[in-house]
Amino acid sequence: MPVMRRAISPSPRGLPWIRTGMSMWSTRASKTSRFSINRGPYSFISVTKEPAPVNSGSPAGFLLTRRRESGSVTRTIGGSRSLPMSGYDPKKPTRQMTGKCIDPEGTPMNVRSCKTQTSVMTRGRYQWRCSLLHRLMFFMGILSTACPAVGQDRVSQTVHNLSVSGPGRIRAASETQVCVFCHAPHNTQGVRPLWNRQLPTTAYDIYTSTTLDANPGQPTGASKLCLSCHDGTIALGSVLSRADRIRMVGGDYIPAGLTNLGTDLSDDHPISFPYTSGLAAADQQLLVPSALPPEIRLDANSELQCTSCHDPHRNVYGDFLVKPDRFGELCRACHAMTGWPGSSHEAAGTPVSGNPSGSWPYATVAENACRSCHRPHTAGGHQRLLIQEAEEENCLDCHNGLVARTDILSLLNKQSAHDPRNYLNIHDPVEAAASPNVHVECTDCHNPHAVTTPTPGTAYRPIGATMQNVRGVTQGGGETAVAQHEYEVCYRCHGDTAVSIPGRIVRLSDTPNLRLRFSPTNPSFHPVVASSPSSDTVSLIPDLPSGSLIRCTDCHNNDAGPRAGGSGPDGPHGSAYAFLLERNYTVTDDTSESAFEYALCYKCHERTSILSDESFKEHKKHIVGERAPCSACHDPHGVSTVAGSTSDHTHLINFDITIVRPEPQSGILEFRDLGRFAGSCTLVCHGKRHRDQRYGQGH
Repeated sequence: MPVMRRAISPSPRGLPWIRTGMSMWSTRASKTSRFSINRGPYSFISVTKEPAPVNSGSPAGFLLTRRRESGSVTRTIGGSRSLPMSGYDPKKPTRQMTGKCIDPEGTPMNVRSCKTQTSVMTRGRYQWRCSLLHRLMFFMGILSTACPAVGQDRVSQTVHNLSVSGPGRIRAASETQVCVFCHAPHNTQGVRPLWNRQLPTTAYDIYTSTTLDANPGQPTGASKLCLSCHDGTIALGSVLSRADRIRMVGGDYIPAGLTNLGTDLSDDHPISFPYTSGLAAADQQLLVPSALPPEIRLDANSELQCTSCHDPHRNVYGDFLVKPDRFGELCRACHAMTGWPGSSHEAAGTPVSGNPSGSWPYATVAENACRSCHRPHTAGGHQRLLIQEAEEENCLDCHNGLVARTDILSLLNKQSAHDPRNYLNIHDPVEAAASPNVHVECTDCHNPHAVTTPTPGTAYRPIGATMQNVRGVTQGGGETAVAQHEYEVCYRCHGDTAVSIPGRIVRLSDTPNLRLRFSPTNPSFHPVVASSPSSDTVSLIPDLPSGSLIRCTDCHNNDAGPRAGGSGPDGPHGSAYAFLLERNYTVTDDTSESAFEYALCYKCHERTSILSDESFKEHKKHIVGERAPCSACHDPHGVSTVAGSTSDHTHLINFDITIVRPEPQSGILEFRDLGRFAGSCTLVCHGKRHRDQRYGQGH
């Protein structure tokens, strides 16, 4: 009697079997039909009619062939453990039953034992998912629909079981078949896997982003099959194998919500694009295809589809995911974000009890990982798939005093603030670092994938822990992908883009470009980029010896932050003082001197030294007697050589021209450096004319 031989041959690529793509080849000459497994240690199954028994002395059975270096090894599973194939017609599914699973090494396993004890059969170095094996055997006709197959058993427990026995709110009124809502053995759409539904004809709005290196088109392959239910345009009970629509209870369509994606896919993770090594190289934060874990399956065209992340037959991890998304495991299967390992958000064990968005599934920030900010479907912020449409709201959902330790939200309501709420969806990671489209968004200064927790201490650090892996502008004016100094981040707005700050002091040498004002070639500057060229600064506190460097945030900071002696967040987010200053800095004329009025200056310069005239013999007279503010004479940033000479603007002398005016007879307004602790002024101040009036002896 004719029998069927089934041979399973190893894949030349040797990839794990569970990364499977399946295709059915037609019967050829009524003798051979092939079922193809595109990847794995067993790369295809050949079904062949033969008039001879499979193995001498054994009943007809299931033959597995494995190649080895020494040749081909054949192993036959016979007897009652095998499926008799007498009279097999490859065009008709058999109704024979088998009670055994056969693992890759050829050892039979009881089906019921397999399905109840484990989801994976392991033998040697191979692992076979029972569900895939059973689906494979079902489509070949080896198992009937009545077989207690593991894959079907799993899907029957999920909401994808739309039959009358389904556990979901929406299910059939009387239809008992579980698989019929997706699959049929005959008269299908002609697409695998034996699809029993009309394919959508919708033209979808697809995901786009300035940071997307892939080029997704209209949905193809398995994704289009998923959308035949999940775009909400085709009734769930409309299947090809039934003349009439299957009657449903609970609704004919997927209700509005996260699982009804609609026809606008611009707020969903991109699909139907080739995931190639070239794409990974262009993106630089994607794993190459060969490094993807076995659960992440690309289709036969190497395209990423819905089924790369979702297994419609299994719902072990929720949302039919192929891997857990706790701690970002599923996302990190493809995405390797620079700086993420060891970052604050990766490690934060902060409870999310204060979550106002209600979208976080797990208990801590670390567990939610990517899901803390991103939503793969129906995202509020389409580009970058952010939960909230407004970029900053994704940050402020945590940094509001309820979740994160740093309460930034309250700082934004202070007198002076970098308030990202004044801008909507403006930040673009690929825009020029010094873009004229100036804006303040959280991600302009912080990379949420790379921020780390600051280490307490006062030691100078070129750039803070919360500003790691952020783009900037160098002192030379060029762009840098990773800022190495804090001022490089500040230069993005306060450099060549020349942002004019409302209420700023108008000076004799006047430019809002701080990159020019901090240049080490200037006659004087605060030591942000380089050490001060002057050795005359005898008033510095002991913690700041000559040659010290400071950062922008040593002056511009939270007035209640740690550098001001408070417990609030560090950084220039908001302050009770103008110009985002950490301490009070009075700039109005006729001010009575006190430790508070010039607290910012006295943070670094000893008040007793200033009032003792150690560096300039008329300091006390001007500040106390004449009630002139420090800012009347001194520029706190620096004086650019573009506008001033070396001798005119040493010691940060750059007059506030609303207080100090030119001497009327000569029309001159200047200071001249005459040596150490000496100089001369020609000007009018407080109604008093100074014409080459000299101070100090000079050396």
